[in-house]
Order: sequence, then structure tokens, then C-alpha cells
Amino acid sequence: MELTERFWSASLDELMNGYLFDESLESYVCLICGEMFEDGVIYPQGEQFFEARKFVKHHLEHTHGSMLSYLLSLDKRATGLTDLQKELIEAFASGMSDGDIVKQTGAGSTSTIRNHRFALKEKAKQAKLFLAIMEMLEQYASGAPRFIPIHRSATQVDERYNLTEEEYAALLSKYFPDGPEGRLTGFPRKEKRKLAILRHIASFFERKRRYTEKEVNQVLSRFYEEDYVTLRRYLIEYGFMGREDDGSAYWLKI
Repeated sequence: MELTERFWSASLDELMNGYLFDESLESYVCLICGEMFEDGVIYPQGEQFFEARKFVKHHLEHTHGSMLSYLLSLDKRATGLTDLQKELIEAFASGMSDGDIVKQTGAGSTSTIRNHRFALKEKAKQAKLFLAIMEMLEQYASGAPRFIPIHRSATQVDERYNLTEEEYAALLSKYFPDGPEGRLTGFPRKEKRKLAILRHIASFFERKRRYTEKEVNQVLSRFYEEDYVTLRRYLIEYGFMGREDDGSAYWLKI
């Protein structure tokens, strides 16, 4: 299971905690970076020792900070919140007075801030009802097609991502007829097909590793020696990979 799928399928409590327990791996998994901590193992930190569940909390706090801050750092496409709403939520969470928030944000007056508080509470009520509706929809529509999860670093989410698991498998079978590690028969023009191919190829890069351009080219050449430069360009354009401005390093973003 990909990190993105773990993140988006996590429960509300798991998202608030920042981690989940993967029973198949018997490990606690950080939802932000995907690092795993095996249950039953004792992890040293300086002069202290932590069991896995406590250590994943320690990891989150010291590596990523507040889960609230992380969630607020996500794009509006993910949270549905404007920049002002995010700033106000951080201010509310810090316990600032309405007067101090006005000074910090320049958002009108104290009555304006109270209106924002009210609007956010109404949004929370709507969100609860929407979640309940969608949970029931999942129960009733058990045979509905499952969609391929959208990677968090996607640069633009549109109809290209309307891709079911069945469509994805069929496209891989068509463009990689010799198997998932085989050669790519050609790079299509249609955007949805490009997305499927790029998503598959991106899975062959390691998270938390920085690659030179030569190393990236070596991986891509295995699939499409004829034009690996195009693959490299689209991996960046679609947000699957990041790149230093001077081209000195590349890394997986998903």
C-alpha cells in the first residue's frame, strides 16, 4: 500500500494522531513520511528508550512538529481551506484573543473574527454530516469501482485522475506487455494514459533518496531508452518527482 493511500484512507482519529497501526506489518506507520516502527521493538533515543507506539509519537513531534500545522500546510485542494482560514485556525489553536488576531491578520474587526469562528464551526458540522453520508455510500455501493489514489504532490487535479483500478491495470498491461518491469511500448498522448504510466514508473524510485540526473536516466532507460528525457520531464511536471533548480538532485515526492 502506498503512503498516499494510507494517508487518505486513514480514520479521523489516525489523521489527528499522525500515525496508524498496520496489522499486516505489525508496525506503527507515520502518515507524513511513511517511516515504520515495529511493534515489540524498543527504540533508543539518547538516554531514553521507547516502545514502538510511544516512539512514533516522539518521531512525529521531533521530526514533523504539530499534526495540526502539517494538515494546515496542505494545499487548498486537500483541505478546502483558504489561506486566511488556515491562519485563523492556527491563531485560534494558539489561544490568541480576537483582538490580537485582528492585529496579526488585519481581518477587519473582532466581530469579523467571531463571524469566522462561527463559519468554521458550521463548516465542521457540514463536514461531519458529509463524512457520515459518504461512509454509508461506501457500505451501500460495495460493488462500485475503486479509484487510484491521487498523489499528494499532484500539480493539478482534474479529470485525468478519474482512473479506476481496472483501467489502471488494463493500461499497464497494454503499455508494458512484458510485465510491470518490462519495456514501455510507447508514450501516449492522452493525459490519463500518461498519468498511469508515470505513476507506475515513479514506483521504481526510492523515497528519501536523492538521485543524480544520471541515476534518474538509468532507471528511466530501463523502461523507455528511446526518450527517457520525456519521461523525466513529465515526472516533474505531474508532481511525481522534485528537482533542484540546477539539476544537481532529483527525488520522489509522492
